[in-house]
Formats: sequence, C-alpha cells, structure tokens
Amino acid sequence: MGDIEQLARWRTIGARHSEEVVELAQRVLKSHVGEQEWAIREQLAIAALDLGQNRLATDQINILHRKFPASPRVKILDGLLLEAKGDLIAAQKVYEALLLVDETNVSAHQRMIALSLSSPTTTTSVAITNLLTYLDIFYSDPAGWSLLAELYCEQGMYPQALGALGHLMSVQSWDEGVVRRAGEVAYTLGDYQLALKHLLRAAEMEGGKATNPNPTRTRTWWSIKLTVGRLLDPNTPSSTHANVETSVPEEMRSTTRQLQALDQLATERILAAESTKGSGKVTGHLEVVRGVLGEGKVVR
Repeated sequence: MGDIEQLARWRTIGARHSEEVVELAQRVLKSHVGEQEWAIREQLAIAALDLGQNRLATDQINILHRKFPASPRVKILDGLLLEAKGDLIAAQKVYEALLLVDETNVSAHQRMIALSLSSPTTTTSVAITNLLTYLDIFYSDPAGWSLLAELYCEQGMYPQALGALGHLMSVQSWDEGVVRRAGEVAYTLGDYQLALKHLLRAAEMEGGKATNPNPTRTRTWWSIKLTVGRLLDPNTPSSTHANVETSVPEEMRSTTRQLQALDQLATERILAAESTKGSGKVTGHLEVVRGVLGEGKVVR
C-alpha cells in the first residue's frame, strides 16, 4: 500500500496515527497528488495540532484558506488551532459563528461540547445544555446519549440518566452493555425492580454458550445477584415486602418465589463461569468467589 493510499485509509476509518501522518503527508505533498491534496493537508493540520506543531498546522490551514476562503470546514481548523494555543474563548466564538450560519454543523457542535467539558470556567450543566441542543438535531448519535447519561450520573441526576439511556437503547438496541448500564443506574437510584428487568434483559441478550463470544463474563450476573439480594432483604426500603414507588407495574414485578429462583440461578451462572475462567491459574480465586456467594461447590 502506497503512502497516499495509507493516508486515505486512515481518513476513511477515522484513525489518527498523528506521528505517521505528519511524516507521510509531508513526503507525499512534495509531489503532485491531484485532488487529494486538500484532504491530505487537512489531515496533516490536525495531526500537527495533535503533536503540538502549531507552526506546521498554521501553514496548512493558510493554504486551505487560500483555496477555500469561505469553507466552514477550514474555519473548524481555525478553532482547533486557537484551542491548541490555549485561547478557548476565541475558539468558542469561531464555533458559535459557524452555528449561527448553520445550526446543523456537526463539528462545531461537537467542539462546543468538548470545550464546555474541558474549560475550567464552565460547569457540567453547560455541557449538558450543549449536548441536549446537539441531540435535538442529531438524535441518532449514540456517543452523545452515552455522554449525556454519564454527565447526569456525575451530577447525581439518576432519573435523567435513565432517560438518556432509554434514548440510547432506542438508537443502539442491540447493545446489551447499554441495557446492563441502565440496570446499574436503576440500582443506584433504588428502583430495584426496574434494575432487575434491565439486567435480566441484558443477560438474555448475552446469550448462552452457543451465542456468547465470551461466556466467562459475570458482571451482569453479579449485578442480578446484588439486585435480587436487595429485593429479598426485608430491611430494604424498596423490597417486595414494602409498598414502594417503582416504575414497574405491580403485575410485572418479580415475586419472592421468582426472586429466590433467580438468586440460585445467578449463583450457578457465576460459579460456572468462574470455574471455566480460572483453570487453576489463580490459586484460591474460586474459593473466594464461593465464599462471597455463600456456596461450597461449583455448579457446572
């Protein structure tokens, strides 16, 4: 694969490889590369900024401005250069001006979000507001919903985090990790019935030995074990023994008998996975797991 093809491949898959890009791009630009020149110069400018080579980045950006004097894409590079120089206020003004012209400018929105997360003068609420504005326009961005849920959790806003994860599950319905994450947030919130529903769904999506690429994973089953323990504990405010507020309808809540069966099933699944995982490499590991689970034998 030639240098030009390699640079094109990295652009296609979104790989940075900044040091290699600086080396290859400067070499290929010494010869005629046709219409790819401008994409390579943009790639080189970003790579140079990654490495703190602001002078090299400035040279490429100036060349791009001469070729595309009114390009919003090149103006994004202006903002990135200002960020690299530490002038975050000026960079923000660049992105705000771009959004005034075109509110669907994805790059400008994303840089605004990044600035609100990194700037010492802004709060998390500003980042949340920027994210909500962005997601109103670009609903199908799973990374945006995931970040929003994370920010809500950092602020202790667990109901809002569950809402964000609900949108993420709509966008990325195949990902059992998202479903498990919703269960963990519901557990933190104290809605153990809802947590159990999400966690059981995540376990179902993981599948069994025939379909699960990594059957030694136990995180979901440990979460189920903890949640069931809470629901079976009469001292837990949101146990099945108390009339508590939960978003799960009463007819859909797990009964005590079902919870006891799930508790045993979780124990069996965890021990079976741990016994396969250990293979004698970690002395005493399985015994520790048994002790935590209160079990004395491995169920295969």
